[in-house]
Amino acid sequence: MEVVIGSLEKIFRDAEIAARSSEAVLIVGETGVGKEVLARYIHERSRRRARPFLPINCAAIPAHLLESELFGYERGAFTGATQSRKGLLEEAEGGTVFLDEIVEIPLDAQAKLLRAIETKQIRPLGSTRYRPIDVRFIAATNSDIKRKVERGEFRRDLYYRLSIFVYAIPPIRERPQDIPAFVHHLLAEAGVSVRLAPATWELLLCYPWPGNIRELRNALTYALARLDGEELRPEHLPDILLTRCPRPEILRETDLRKKLACFEAQLLADALQRHSDLPSMARELGIGLRTLYRKLKRYGLTKPGS
Repeated sequence: MEVVIGSLEKIFRDAEIAARSSEAVLIVGETGVGKEVLARYIHERSRRRARPFLPINCAAIPAHLLESELFGYERGAFTGATQSRKGLLEEAEGGTVFLDEIVEIPLDAQAKLLRAIETKQIRPLGSTRYRPIDVRFIAATNSDIKRKVERGEFRRDLYYRLSIFVYAIPPIRERPQDIPAFVHHLLAEAGVSVRLAPATWELLLCYPWPGNIRELRNALTYALARLDGEELRPEHLPDILLTRCPRPEILRETDLRKKLACFEAQLLADALQRHSDLPSMARELGIGLRTLYRKLKRYGLTKPGS
């Protein structure tokens, strides 16, 4: 299930354009912001949706094995190659290959990948023949890929070939107004209905979340495991949240504006838990139904199950 939250709405809306194409996509953003979620979103709205979506973590494959993993090999290509094996690019035939942490691919393998993207052909290790492939490439990185290019650590031609469509996902600390919607979704995903104490919301909204959505999910999972009632309180959260939150008196004016938006989103998220229909929710909040619809859309909030 994809989650299109508040300030990400434009990114996902623009991604619909990429979904109609088979050209390469580059997604940049810090660890945990949801790069793979966006990649899957594009795949599932493309003509390739019935074919495989194959995520490959380039940082997790040793450099000396990466070529054989991606392109496959013929029997006898190296010691231990007792039989031929298809590479991951062939395994994804007709679908989408998601190359996470693309900058970790060694330069020599980058040249081979560039050729595969441009010619839609691969040559397995130990083979003298090229094989056709039909895959869509989506790459992602949490590094400054342009700086890598300038330093000669990433091929310039491969960068330009991958960056037909480029999407930059901002970290949570730059969009704290989205936090209530994420919390609302993650709790619904966990199948639990709990109230969050005001002090709990304060911590969730103040913490900078260096691990982004992944860290937020882990914090909520930890808190739910310690829950001893129907209200999630600060003591249920990881201790680091208590030590990293800034004091309210040192917040800047811009922070205060963000915080007001955060609390409005929090109020709406809590109200969604209490009401089975939107008209009664609008009456409790003292706003019109159209205004309620607009605010829910702004913060990416929906009723559970809708």
